[in-house]
Amino acid sequence: MRFAAALVCMATLIGCTPIAKPPVLDASWRASADDRVIKSGKIKTKKSQVSIQRDRTEKNLVVPIEPMAKIEAIDQPKEYKISPAVLSLLDQADQLQNAGDLIGASSRLQRAQRIAPTEPEIYFQLSNLRLAQGALGDAVNVATQGVGFAGTDSAMKRDLYTVIARAQDGLGDSVSATEARRLSRSFGSQSEAKLN
Repeated sequence: MRFAAALVCMATLIGCTPIAKPPVLDASWRASADDRVIKSGKIKTKKSQVSIQRDRTEKNLVVPIEPMAKIEAIDQPKEYKISPAVLSLLDQADQLQNAGDLIGASSRLQRAQRIAPTEPEIYFQLSNLRLAQGALGDAVNVATQGVGFAGTDSAMKRDLYTVIARAQDGLGDSVSATEARRLSRSFGSQSEAKLN
């Protein structure tokens, strides 16, 4: 009994829900004189000519449609087209580094670098690997090269400057490390825990 009452209530609610109407666009500026709707007037035909008499209060307003502005996110990097071979090498390098095989990871990243020498993601991973190996000077050099290839990708620049700051700290160059942290912050927010 309750089920039947619930069905009746649902059917009533469904029948009462308003139906959304599609938006109306004024495309009259695209129409020809033959396509336009005439509110009031007389049509006379003489020798295949059409003359239209309109009411004096009727106006044909033409409002041009302006193109919409394209809005891009501030911190979103441009989409990079990384080849599947490079993606595979980056994945293999990550797995090898997590397993503790830093030499194997290094060889995969160097191979990826030969295939795509301007891909900043390779420089980021390679600089992190050099940092893990204790080659702090190499980490700074590789990350600095990656910043040059990052272009407008502010998130990648922020991450590369973070690696530079950590490597400079390890080298004992606190002035350069502070400058790298400042540059890292200028490319977006990141927690202090990751910077130190």
